[in-house]
Amino acid sequence: MRLILDACRRRAATVGELQDVLGVDETDTPLLSRAEPLGEHLLVAARPDIVYRSGVPYFVEFNIDGALGGTLQADLLAARFRALYHRLPGGHRIDAPPSAVDSRFAEIRTSLGLPEGSRVAIPVFSKGAAPGLEDPDAFLAWLAPMCESGRRHGMDTVACTMDRLETGADDVLLLDGQPVDAVLRLFLSADQPPSPGLDALLRAVRAGRVRMHTSEATWLLSDKSTMAWLWTDKEFLPEDDRRLVERHLPWTALFPGHGRQGDELLRYALAHRTELVLKPTGGYGGGGVVLGPETGDEEWREALDHARWAGRHILQTHVTPDRLALDFQDQETGAVEHAQVPFVVGPFMFGQAPSGVLVRHGVPGGGPVLNAHHGALMSSAVLVDRC
Repeated sequence: MRLILDACRRRAATVGELQDVLGVDETDTPLLSRAEPLGEHLLVAARPDIVYRSGVPYFVEFNIDGALGGTLQADLLAARFRALYHRLPGGHRIDAPPSAVDSRFAEIRTSLGLPEGSRVAIPVFSKGAAPGLEDPDAFLAWLAPMCESGRRHGMDTVACTMDRLETGADDVLLLDGQPVDAVLRLFLSADQPPSPGLDALLRAVRAGRVRMHTSEATWLLSDKSTMAWLWTDKEFLPEDDRRLVERHLPWTALFPGHGRQGDELLRYALAHRTELVLKPTGGYGGGGVVLGPETGDEEWREALDHARWAGRHILQTHVTPDRLALDFQDQETGAVEHAQVPFVVGPFMFGQAPSGVLVRHGVPGGGPVLNAHHGALMSSAVLVDRC
């Protein structure tokens, strides 16, 4: 996280300058404050995506943003595994990691400096919601444990539909007519359909009348261009940091690049399809990711041509993932299938401290992109006391 922030600081001093360097259109981040400085206060919520190859972890993406999904799933599944193992001999040695949900709300109160009783709103959204949460009522019900956690941490926390938000005098944000002190932003504002409630949130944020966890500045830190910058800058890093980049961050380069260097990169990409992944720099949910080993030459060339036309992509070395041996039960027939499936590990960090772990894994016959929007299943991790 700090290496990514440092790479951004070498190129920009403020959020607006970083937005310009990245080439992110202002319409993509309407909640952004361009004057906000690039500081450590932005490193309050993160979840890297880690793939293991031959037991070695590789950071294939690094999400630094408050809109992190999976905290509830990680907590729920870890608690279920713990309960299951506790019935078995030696089960007392199995425990769940610290709650990602509770860690998140502790950090919300601490980082925003919210006093006891502060009102926190969690607006639900439609574009980008996890599978099964497209219905607003289902989404509101799903967020109940998060609201309970917020209340345990001394905040009046309410999940709401966007249409319940409005602004009052001096652009104060109101929820059902009552002032809101902070908003837990679980969405990218530019992706959401226009609505009076979203307009109210924009007015309140721009007027400085409501706090957010987190500001959309953190979304810029999640831009995959930063991983290419680390490879560009690695010769100037201290030795330990350089080794970290070379060993645990797959080679990453901005695509299409410029001039002669861009032409050379294109030739390299065409010649090494099976070793590479093409990703949009600002994408999420696995959207737009093209795995070279999973495509043919013609499809790969078309993807590269599209990326050259669209801009803002990266090429990255493909990490062939280790696999887990799992049993899968058909919910209708009860039939069990044994399969070796790839997986990606996502440890949550709030306030730069680790908490729960989200694991996503493939399914028999599933696609290669390990994301819930592409059919991957969610799981979690437990802690084992080996003493």
